[in-house]
Amino acid sequence: MSLKGKVAIVTGGARGIGAGIVQAVSQQGARKVSFNYVSSSSQPAADSLVQSIHASGKDAASIQADLTDPHGPTTLIQATLAAFRTTQIDILVNNAGQGDNRPLEDVTLESYNKLMDVNVRALVFTTQAILPYLPRGGRIINLSSISARGGFPTQSVYAASKAAIEGLTRVWATELGMKYGVTVNAVNPGPVDTDMYQAAGEVHLARMEEQNKKVPAGQRCGTTQDVADIVVFLAEERSRWVTGDVVCANGGMLYV
Repeated sequence: MSLKGKVAIVTGGARGIGAGIVQAVSQQGARKVSFNYVSSSSQPAADSLVQSIHASGKDAASIQADLTDPHGPTTLIQATLAAFRTTQIDILVNNAGQGDNRPLEDVTLESYNKLMDVNVRALVFTTQAILPYLPRGGRIINLSSISARGGFPTQSVYAASKAAIEGLTRVWATELGMKYGVTVNAVNPGPVDTDMYQAAGEVHLARMEEQNKKVPAGQRCGTTQDVADIVVFLAEERSRWVTGDVVCANGGMLYV
């Protein structure tokens, strides 16, 4: 198993792509995986995911923590260390994110701040908080989006937030690689059939369904497994010579 003995954190892991990553990392041998969720409405899904991982003989912990809260990142990391009785965390997957689709004319200061806080600020300070616990050879993997590069209407702020993640990935690959001996990469998925995808709104869904029919690798929407398999590779020893890269997982919907 490629991740045997590793300890991992996956942010936003109760549902969607995050849950798929939690399962995949565990299946590949990570001995302990924690993830956070924010809303109490996500607790049943979080509990179910933990139970399924325990049933497979691995250890998992779900932690309620809002990463946009100034204390949220520290809460997640300290709770993980305590739950697993460890002093190091080998893998951080910055998956937590939020979508928002509205024309530029409808962007408000509130909607802008909310999206950037979840998608960018939380990622920055979660990564900062984990640095003292990452060993040399550790992995940081950030989740971007095809929206960072696609120029899709109604996604001004969302696209900007995901483009920021790709910029941070390249800076950190250099800065943190030299200082801490870790690799930092990003995965840029195309449309993936999750609750967040389904909640994008009729206009956006209709546009994406038309695009899905033209995907060269298979005329369909992506799955969580399509993305999770790439995340697992970037977390493995086999990816030791890959850093500062953005892997596009969109089936050829957009060539970049």
